[in-house]
Amino acid sequence: MGETETKPFDVVARSSVNSVWGALTMEVLARLGVETVVTSPGSRSTPLTVAAARNPRIEALSILDERSAGFYALGLAKRTHRPVALVCTSGSAAANYWPAVVEASTSGTPLLLLTADRPPELRDCSSGQTIDQLKLYGAYVRFFTELALPEVSSGMLAYLRQTLVHAVNLSMASDSGPVHLNVPFRDPLHPGTDNLKPVVDAATLEAASTVITRPCEAVFCGGRLDQVALERLSSHRKGIIVVGTENPRGGDEDFSDAVAMIADKLGWPVLADILNPLRNHAGENPALITCYDTFLRDSVHSNHFRPTAVLQMGTLPTSKVLRAWLGSLDAVSFLLTSRPFNTDPLHRIAMPLYGDAHELAEHLQHQSVESEWAKTWAVLDRDTRSSIDARMEAMDTLFEGKVSWILSRHLPVGTPVFLASSMSVRYAEYFWSAGNRAHSIFCNRGANGIDGTLSSALGLAHRGKPAVLLTGDLAFLHDSNGLLAARQLKGSLTVVIVNNHGGGIFEHLPVAQMDPAFEQYFATPQDVDLAKLCQAHTISHQAVTDWDSLIEAVSVLPQAGLRVLEIQTNRKVDKSALSYFTQLP
Repeated sequence: MGETETKPFDVVARSSVNSVWGALTMEVLARLGVETVVTSPGSRSTPLTVAAARNPRIEALSILDERSAGFYALGLAKRTHRPVALVCTSGSAAANYWPAVVEASTSGTPLLLLTADRPPELRDCSSGQTIDQLKLYGAYVRFFTELALPEVSSGMLAYLRQTLVHAVNLSMASDSGPVHLNVPFRDPLHPGTDNLKPVVDAATLEAASTVITRPCEAVFCGGRLDQVALERLSSHRKGIIVVGTENPRGGDEDFSDAVAMIADKLGWPVLADILNPLRNHAGENPALITCYDTFLRDSVHSNHFRPTAVLQMGTLPTSKVLRAWLGSLDAVSFLLTSRPFNTDPLHRIAMPLYGDAHELAEHLQHQSVESEWAKTWAVLDRDTRSSIDARMEAMDTLFEGKVSWILSRHLPVGTPVFLASSMSVRYAEYFWSAGNRAHSIFCNRGANGIDGTLSSALGLAHRGKPAVLLTGDLAFLHDSNGLLAARQLKGSLTVVIVNNHGGGIFEHLPVAQMDPAFEQYFATPQDVDLAKLCQAHTISHQAVTDWDSLIEAVSVLPQAGLRVLEIQTNRKVDKSALSYFTQLP
């Protein structure tokens, strides 16, 4: 019997099959436009990690802590609006992605989770480093599937390719977010070193990795704006536009232009949260209002400016004062969102509008407006802002709220800024000055957690413009493992830490009156020497003791590396100073 010719798809060494499976995965992702893969060390994920490291089209980063890796990828995806892939080994490693998955889901940020796993025969039998990874993230992912065990055949390679195509597209669809692929491998996991004939020829691999789809760009399905709803919206002459958290895919300036056009056509003022582009493109919108948290505390103003209609774009702003006022209104609400989910925790009588600001600006017709309505709002906002600015200029003591005010005025034009949840974002909402410096603002406000703050900011800064993180001490320390990822940063991040030795946000809650329990269990005081912590990670640290030093430090940002600016304040004094600013005459 003659020798049988070996065909490309014959059964071969598993290590070679695993290597082809991993290599094809990374090549397809690269062709779909995925540029960065963040890996964490582990054995079971070897075929994927080695393939990512070997693919010249992919930037492969290695971050030790999976929780930090997840948030690093999240920060990068928030800035680029492109999915970032994550690769981890089996077991509890995948569980450490959970917080980043939740934030990605609630904020509509695309991520690709590739969790390596043991094969079926090694599950539920006390095999090491094994947990149930099927549907691990529940409803927080837009798509889940477990891939088949690697097999090199034309049909199976096509299956792998198209599964990846669908996963990437679903991560970028109108309801963008994370997708999860569980990827089992049998041993051996390391790349094959035998001298067998190649597992698959180059032509077959090329055919298997050919994708016919648009590159990795936003796949937005335009909403269908109901004409009757638009007519109802336009029928109100005294309405307001409330813009909350928005990180528009089309660009900050284009979004600001669209909102300005809507405000002009309706004749309504625009109450803009800090977490959207409007405050940093203020010159495009004369109807912009930013001091609402201050003047709506006054019952005279809150009663005088009651609208008959509210157009809400995105989620509600951070301000509790504004939320409470909106909840008290007897006004019809219109909820504009490009993602199919409920954006109204106040449960008002509301009409959903599915679309984006550009569509609404295009379809709205110019109306007969109440000419003095928006002007009256603007005059009050201008007077309030003048009073705040005067008090800020005169303040020499280190007040936490003044940090945001200074950053808004002195950061270089176009600086990306990441705000920690808790008091950092709230002080920015109160005091970030409107202007035309085109800062891009980011925050993990999908789930409002402080976890992963530093890692998210590092991801934001990666391969981008020099960026700034404004954070409190607890949010920074909660993610201090993120310092291990600093060596992966290709770019510059300046971390401004307001160190008030505890959780300042709790000082503003009723529980603050419950000493001694409050100080131990809520304020959670800490006495970490941040300078020594930075020194241990060979990271630059500077203690800022006056406002001139802060202005000098942030007016020009370094082009590379991570540095920390620490400002020490007093929680009790900060609380009193905030009252001073929010109760203006």
